[in-house]
Amino acid sequence: MAINDDSVFFAEYGTVFYAEVGTPLPTGGLKAFHLTDTEVASTEASKKWKNLGHTSNSNKLEISLEGGESEAFRSWLKSNLKTKKSSDGSMTVTANALQMDAETLKLIFNGRDTANGVGANINSDPKPLAIVVITQEAQNAANPEFGFYFPKTKATPSGGPQLNGDFIEQGVVFTVESPGTGKDDFEFMLLQDAGE
Repeated sequence: MAINDDSVFFAEYGTVFYAEVGTPLPTGGLKAFHLTDTEVASTEASKKWKNLGHTSNSNKLEISLEGGESEAFRSWLKSNLKTKKSSDGSMTVTANALQMDAETLKLIFNGRDTANGVGANINSDPKPLAIVVITQEAQNAANPEFGFYFPKTKATPSGGPQLNGDFIEQGVVFTVESPGTGKDDFEFMLLQDAGE
């Protein structure tokens, strides 16, 4: 493997874009997304990617991969005769939203508009979403340096609102699901894939 200093990044800034499951990525891939874009057009005119907005810097976005371990089996003759997968893996993306507006709260809690704000149920159904995470080192960078595309997730609240930090935070967990046979569960988005 070649040593490439230009492929080492700090995730100093970033955001999450979301859309309906099945929404295609925009032409240009990662280069089409910008940190402060409210919306990004997909290749399908009626579908757009929306920016989740401000998320916590002190409780930064986390991508977790659990399970998927392999176990080695031995024979009396050989110590590592065969290896087999002992469990399936699961992946989650957890973000802490800072914007306590109707759009964000309805998204996280799969809630609805009410006369006073947003109504939510403790046991609401998960909300199916596709998400894109972008990261960059400088706030005013022309393009994000690195990203992730998750074509199918289910969004659920991660606990209730946290009032004890710098800002009020509401966590959201995106549980990654298979988008279908022969399709990748997620993609690493690289600038060189967008023609760089």
